[in-house]
Amino acid sequence: MEDSVTTLHPYSIGRVGSLDKAEYEIVRNSILKNLLAYGAMTSEQLGLLVENHLKSKFEGSLYRHYAAVRQVLEFRGEIRRVPRSSPNLIEIAG
Repeated sequence: MEDSVTTLHPYSIGRVGSLDKAEYEIVRNSILKNLLAYGAMTSEQLGLLVENHLKSKFEGSLYRHYAAVRQVLEFRGEIRRVPRSSPNLIEIAG
């Protein structure tokens, strides 16, 4: 059986999916590197940076991968939404 990461579907509460572990790690590293390099930003800004960084490495919807990995990172406490920010900003937790 392949290594995978279980995710929740970003647009439908309760739906479960999975991502290949290697793809998960590639997207995770891109998210964290961009947040370290540029600081807090909106989900849309972060998604565009990740997409530009990884577009040659993925087939299909990279934004779907980004949204799923971002959600897992929020759940695991690696990143968080900045309290009382408008628009909502995401930053590295800690």
